[in-house]
This record gives sequence, structure tokens and C-alpha cells, in this order.
Amino acid sequence: MTGMGAVSWWWRPVRNVRDVGWADIGLAVVLSAWAILLVTGAWPGDQNHGGALAAIGVLAMTAPVAWERRAPLAAAAVLAAGALVNEWLLGHLVRCGPCLPAVLLIAFFAGTRLGRRRLAVAAALCMVNIAAQSYYDPRLGPGPDFMIISLPAVALACFAGWLVHERSAAAVALRARNAELRAQRERTAQLAVAADRAKVAAGLHDFVRTRIGVMAEAASLGREVIADDPATAQDALARIGTSGRETLAQMREVVGNLRAERQTDPQPVLADLSQLLERGTTADARLRVSGTARTLPAGLELSAYRIVEHLLEALQDSPDARIDVHVRFSADALELDVCGPAGKQQQAGFATAQERVALLGGTLHIEARADRCTALVRLPLAPGYASA
Repeated sequence: MTGMGAVSWWWRPVRNVRDVGWADIGLAVVLSAWAILLVTGAWPGDQNHGGALAAIGVLAMTAPVAWERRAPLAAAAVLAAGALVNEWLLGHLVRCGPCLPAVLLIAFFAGTRLGRRRLAVAAALCMVNIAAQSYYDPRLGPGPDFMIISLPAVALACFAGWLVHERSAAAVALRARNAELRAQRERTAQLAVAADRAKVAAGLHDFVRTRIGVMAEAASLGREVIADDPATAQDALARIGTSGRETLAQMREVVGNLRAERQTDPQPVLADLSQLLERGTTADARLRVSGTARTLPAGLELSAYRIVEHLLEALQDSPDARIDVHVRFSADALELDVCGPAGKQQQAGFATAQERVALLGGTLHIEARADRCTALVRLPLAPGYASA
């Protein structure tokens, strides 16, 4: 697993619960265990002597990290209430070691997920937690000294999260704009080619009309003098033949230029899917092949490649998304399973893929579960290609 893949795995949803990843759970568990050791006096060199109730109560100041990305405002509210309850009702115990990082983490993710008004509320709740710890934690207070330092730290954490959110939004908008520009350039190029072809076709029409007129005149002259002047008639027929061959050669050249350019690059095949997943999406895309891989008809391999390409367009294109592509070579069919979070253009992508599948006599079935879509494609194989 690459470095980026490992990071993506840590933030991957746990059991398809959106925005609750393994990293969130891991941070919450580490901070909670540290907090329990502190309040019970089990931490080396610590003088705390809280009981089981204190160990349970301190979880309200660390466990909300588990849903810091899914519901940061709710997490901040639980932190604020937990700080007040722990300090007022359970005693002045040292909790700052794990609880301060929890506040800063939630403040940061609140900046990445919330709008301005809700972010202001979340920041205020985090500051309530900081104020409670500053006045009642034996190592931080009493007094405003630590609060003077920590409150700006909360504000900076919120601001840093907001900057990350704005940068991500700008990157998404830039990708969409680049896609629009590429499409516009393609349309402009197609219009330019169409205009050139129309101009060439008009010129060809005038050229053919002139040449045919010349041949018609020569034929009329030859018909008139064929009995009285055979030599002149023969000369007219020769000019008709020469003009006809020149016209045919000219038409062949012009029609050849009017044809669409032939592709010189080799057509993509199933073996190129790994390169497609690398350049076709920014998501964590993984390819798996099962069954007996074998060479299939060029048209089928190209269509299967394009089908996967269209399905990728229907899924979410973001670095924190996970896309799985499974290619199965069965006895009588080629099966493609593409699974990932649905994107904004899913209807267009699925519709285009459906058209290609229908042309091959196959089937496409879409399954939606939670925030993930699975496209199941089955393409029948001709008898000659059904076995290895």
C-alpha cells in the first residue's frame, strides 16, 4: 500500500458510516484511554485519585472525537457540557493532557465542515470547554493565564480548518471548470472541422459541376460530328476520358481529406485498466482481476474499457473516495463490478455505460447502499472465446 493509500485507508468509513473513519475511532480510543489513566491516578507520576465515575465522565471530553467529521457541532456541544459536568460535579482532576488535543481537533474539523454561523457556534462551545479547563484543572488554573493563550489557539484551529475547506472547494471547482473547458475546446474544434468540411464540400460541388459540364459539351460535340468527322469525334471522346479520370482522382483526394482522421494510437484494452484508474480519477481506485484472463475480441475489450471509463465518470472524483473495480473472466461472460460513492454526474455516466452494454447484448445492474453505488456489468462471450 502506498503512502497516499494508507492515509486514505485510515480515513475510510467504518462499516459504511459516512465521515466516521478508522482514524477518528483510533484517536478517540487513544485519547479516552489516556484520560482514564489520568483521572484514576494510574498514569505514572500523576496525583489524581478519581474513581470509576470520574473515568466514565471524562469520556464526554474525549469520545466525541470519534464523530468529529460527521457532526462537529454536536461533538463541540458534548465537549462543552462534558467539561462543565466533570469540573463542577466530579472534582478538580487533571484532564488537560488528552482533553485539550480533543478540543483542538474538533475545532479544526468544525472549520472544514460547517458554515460560518454554525462554525461560530462550534468555536464558542470549544471555548467554553477551554474556559472550564483553564479555571478548574489543577495544572492550568485557577486564573485566566492559560485561557489567554488557549482561546486564540481554538480560533486558529477553526480558521485552519476553514482554509482547508476553502482550498478543497476551490480544487473541486477548478476540476469542474477544467472539464468544462476541455469539453468546450472539443466542441470548438469539431465546429471548426465541420466548417472546413462544408467549405471543401462547396468547392467540390462547383468543381464537379464544371467538369461534368465540360464532359457534356465534349460528348455533344462528338455526337454531332461522329458521322462526318470521325477524328474530331475520337478526340472529343479522348477528352471525356481524360477529364473523367482527372475528376475522379480529384474527388478521391477531396473525399479522403473530408474523412475523419484515422486514429494512429492503439485502441485501449482491458490490460490498460490500471493506467485508466491512475489518470481517470483522483480517488483511491483499486483493480482486481479474477478468473482465467484471456484475449477477447478487440471490439469487446474496447467496449469493456469504455464502460469502466463511463462508470468512473459516474462516481465521486475526490482523494478521500474509495473505488473498487473487479474484472471477472467467467466461462461464458466477462463481468465488471465497479463500486464507489456516487458522483454528481452519475445519471449521465450510468446512461452512457448502459448504451454500450446494450449494444453488446449484456446487462447492467445498479445497486445503491448507504453512500456507495455498485455497477454490475455482464457481457456475454461468443462461443469461440468462452474458454481459455
